[in-house]
Amino acid sequence: MSSMGQSELPQELVGVDGLGDRFAALLQEACGGRLGPIAWFRTDWQRGGARTGRSTFRTDDGEQASVVVKVPVGPTELTWNQRLQPNDKDPYGITARLFACGQSLGDYDLAWIIMERFPEGPLFGLKRMDAIDLMADAAARFYWRAAEFPVTGAHKREDWNAHFDRAREQCQTNNLPDKQRWNKTIKAAQKNLDAWVNEWRGRSAGEWCHGDLHPANAMSRSNRPEDPAMLIDLAEIRPGHWLEDAVYLERLYWIRPDRIADNPPVKLIAKKRAERGLSSGENYQRLADIRRLLLAGSAPAYLRTEGNPIVLKINLDVLEETLARLS
Repeated sequence: MSSMGQSELPQELVGVDGLGDRFAALLQEACGGRLGPIAWFRTDWQRGGARTGRSTFRTDDGEQASVVVKVPVGPTELTWNQRLQPNDKDPYGITARLFACGQSLGDYDLAWIIMERFPEGPLFGLKRMDAIDLMADAAARFYWRAAEFPVTGAHKREDWNAHFDRAREQCQTNNLPDKQRWNKTIKAAQKNLDAWVNEWRGRSAGEWCHGDLHPANAMSRSNRPEDPAMLIDLAEIRPGHWLEDAVYLERLYWIRPDRIADNPPVKLIAKKRAERGLSSGENYQRLADIRRLLLAGSAPAYLRTEGNPIVLKINLDVLEETLARLS
């Protein structure tokens, strides 16, 4: 048998013809005939032969619920989908309702889930004007529920000095827009980089963070403003600090600052956390600036993903602004 709960297929199944049909039969057997025919589809994030499909599931009361089928899923995704289901103090839950799940499928140790299919689609696709507010609320609810579980494992530790060295090297060897400005600003940031990196590393990293907080990973059960957003794709949950999520979400909107001008994600998530009785830390605004500086200053190091001239310019603007505030 293959490693339990892996998120990619075992080698012997990669490229096998009719794998979707084989999975469908095994899943229908595991669900006692409650699972309907599966329409498999590809998603942008799938790797290693993972399958995602749409189907129906017959509930205990005989209703046919619309569901999404995912196989295989990793242990983190399986565990957190189970942990964040509705309970007495949280009737909505934080993620899609689970109808069935397991850690094996036939003779394979392949974890799988069958979960609620949201009719409205991601907040990103809906272009809802209240998307940031819904995201902040969902994030705070996640931290509130995740706090029920002990934090285990090491938090992510990045080599920011290497990122900045690489960024400066890319500025010197490539004909980047604003090349001289980049060189000057990165050089200025590096004068105090060790202190800022140490300050960031000294943050409290004793809580769970989502790890992939963005509007394509949030859905609502209806398009009514009063219905909360639910977080999906829980594979990246890890120990860390809530600002890792908040600044990541904010950064997605650096290119569209008008969308977050009245609802800055960091401040809004801090407010929502307070409403849940969670501390955000006295110095969270400064830590957020350090995180912004580290991310923005590293952008030229990753020209394959960050090399769009508009994206580079936005990161340079943010680097200069945060450098001025921190210096």
